[in-house]
Amino acid sequence: MLTRRRFLALAGVAGLGLVGGAGAVVAQSYPFRINRQQRPLSGLERPLRMVQLSDLHYGPFIHATSVARWVDAALQQAPDVIVITGDLVDAGSRIRWRASANNPLTPDLDLLIAELGRLQAPLGVYSIWGNHDNWAPSAKRYLQERLPEVGIRILNNQGQLLRPDFYLGGVDDFWDGHADVFAALGNYKPGPACVMLAHNPDYLDFFFRRPVDLGICGHTHGGQVFLPHYGAPWTPSWYGATYLGGWYPPGQSPTLPPVLGFVSKGLGMTAVPLRLNAPAEVVVLDLQPLAR
Repeated sequence: MLTRRRFLALAGVAGLGLVGGAGAVVAQSYPFRINRQQRPLSGLERPLRMVQLSDLHYGPFIHATSVARWVDAALQQAPDVIVITGDLVDAGSRIRWRASANNPLTPDLDLLIAELGRLQAPLGVYSIWGNHDNWAPSAKRYLQERLPEVGIRILNNQGQLLRPDFYLGGVDDFWDGHADVFAALGNYKPGPACVMLAHNPDYLDFFFRRPVDLGICGHTHGGQVFLPHYGAPWTPSWYGATYLGGWYPPGQSPTLPPVLGFVSKGLGMTAVPLRLNAPAEVVVLDLQPLAR
């Protein structure tokens, strides 16, 4: 919840970006890292390399030059499959006081599509919607029409067997869409590893007693702004700062998902043009068969 205290903390950090601390803050905003992770996964018969891009927030703060660098980095990893876990665009214009400034600064969507169209992988490139995509219905409709033309399939409560040992599904956004894991599992038959894409990690709860081996999410940006000795002033999750990023083992408690989960800190920015102690990342997931 964004309390008055947390709002003032975030506003104070934004103020730093306008005065003496501007150089340090901006320096952390646009660089990104390659976050390499390995994990055994039930159902796999041979290794699988998945590259995850999340929370691009293409808009006033993120333009095609940034997207081009992320695409180059993804291709350099030689992935078997590439996934984009939502928030392709930034919908700041939904906030009335930002609309007048946001709209003129939003770049041409065709430039975004052209860069994403360079993504290629043997098993394909797949995307899901995030809350910002659903907040920008005209942009979403355009992307829904054009992305398949450049080889990107939208998994909106859908799934597909990509290899005899690997099923990939994806759901709509939990908060601002109509997420349906039952529909996404409609083509799944027991045996292969099942990976499910969900923009919001809060939706991991809905994988309870479903045949999902791994849930892959984004949404929280690692807090985007993470203050020393304080933490993230605001995190868009019912669970507060629980899902800031990384691996989450399955467990039986409110702070653990019912299935194995991974949350990316994402790449873009929203609300304010900065990241602080929450590095942007292209994620490389090297998934391995279980040891026999």
